[in-house]
Amino acid sequence: MRLRPSLSAALLSALALTSACSRSDRSSSAPAEPAPAPVQAAALNLQSQGPSPGAPPLAQRAMRITVETTILVDAFDPAMQRLRVSVEEHGGYVSEARVHGGPHQSASLEARVPSARIGAFRAVVASLGEVVADAEKAEDVTEQRADIGARLRNARAQEKRLLDLLSDRTGSLADVIAVEKQLGAVREAIEQIEAQERLLEGQIAYATVKISVTTRREEQTLGAGARIAGAAREGVENAGAFVVNTVVLLAAAGPTLLLLSALGMGLFYAILALVRRQQRRSAASFRPPFQAGPMHPYHPPPTGAPPAEGQQPHPTGAPPAQAPHGGGESGPG
Repeated sequence: MRLRPSLSAALLSALALTSACSRSDRSSSAPAEPAPAPVQAAALNLQSQGPSPGAPPLAQRAMRITVETTILVDAFDPAMQRLRVSVEEHGGYVSEARVHGGPHQSASLEARVPSARIGAFRAVVASLGEVVADAEKAEDVTEQRADIGARLRNARAQEKRLLDLLSDRTGSLADVIAVEKQLGAVREAIEQIEAQERLLEGQIAYATVKISVTTRREEQTLGAGARIAGAAREGVENAGAFVVNTVVLLAAAGPTLLLLSALGMGLFYAILALVRRQQRRSAASFRPPFQAGPMHPYHPPPTGAPPAEGQQPHPTGAPPAQAPHGGGESGPG
């Protein structure tokens, strides 16, 4: 039990180390401000000012270099092949490449080249064509590398102390469990710091070179005949493209249009048959109203002998019926 104060002290120091590591991780993850001057200008300024007290000489400064170059070439494929070969010859590698087609081919390439050979590589790039843009940026990361190294040394020393405490095994079980837990946190912090150190050392050892390659445009003076022929050829190409696009559109939308047309025609004929059936039912149940017969015209009696005295003419002109005599049938006399 005599080592419990030392265990507590070790735990407190480990907690302080992990909190400091987390704060330094957050501070190191923030983007560093780029240096306004290139490497040569920074070297001249440092030489003119003289070495500051406690600062390492210029040869020992850690610099992170980034170069951006744009060149115009006459032949695209040979220039790209020579560029890739030059990257390999100088001990570097291509990390990203994009090629754009068209009448004037272009490409954007990002390479990682050893910082010690960046000057020779830039000379090869300049010999491939006409350099139209060139920029160089250098960031002094000496203090950042020193900070990472100090954090890593402290974390490893803390890990060693925790391992020594575990090897004694003189504390209680709760203290041992607490030390093992803190040891895991310290080892995790060590792995994070080592990853940051590897990343920074890679950025220092290899400069980032971004190259844009563009084919030179040749301006030619065309006559009237050549211009007319070019316009006609372009018109034929546009007409062919229009026909092809139309056929493709019909082939893509044709089945859908046929299906919609069939559904529309079926719906139309169904509605038409329903309307006709309703009309027949209405015609069968219809009863016309009463109509009087045809009126016969009045015909006056023919002009002849006047009627006898005391006898009225018949309205229709027919002679009045004679009553039988004696109430019986009269036979022929």
